[in-house]
Amino acid sequence: MEPDNKQADNRAIEQRQDDRRQLSARTLAGAIRLQRRRAHRRDNDHINRYIDWYGHWPFAATLTITLLCFADAFLTIVLLSNGAVELNFLMDWLIQRDVHTFAVVKMAVTGTALVVLVMHFNFRIYRFIAVRYLIYALVPMYSLLIAHEINMLANL
Repeated sequence: MEPDNKQADNRAIEQRQDDRRQLSARTLAGAIRLQRRRAHRRDNDHINRYIDWYGHWPFAATLTITLLCFADAFLTIVLLSNGAVELNFLMDWLIQRDVHTFAVVKMAVTGTALVVLVMHFNFRIYRFIAVRYLIYALVPMYSLLIAHEINMLANL
């Protein structure tokens, strides 16, 4: 009688693994209802661990940084057309070649960096710099850059 129970257990495990690996309506409904891992599972899992759901604040910070990046690219082009000089050698070279390429590279670099930072949201750099605070610190820093560019534009 014991081999039958073991076979039944093996079939249940295989069925459960199949259900988790195949796309189904249940999987889609679970993703829509946000049934993803939002926090750590064990007490010491909150540092240097990946999660599936990051929350609203990281999303807001990432969206804000992206919008500020768009504003920075636009203001840079406006300032350069009014006689300003780009100090970043790579960006200056790209602007000299093609403004469209400049914008694409700027957005791609910023977007890639944001994706990497958000993926490592619960990680620490050098054991004491939390990536989450680095993401949040980028918002006021980028805002200061935009304020500086607006001030430069007002003084032209």
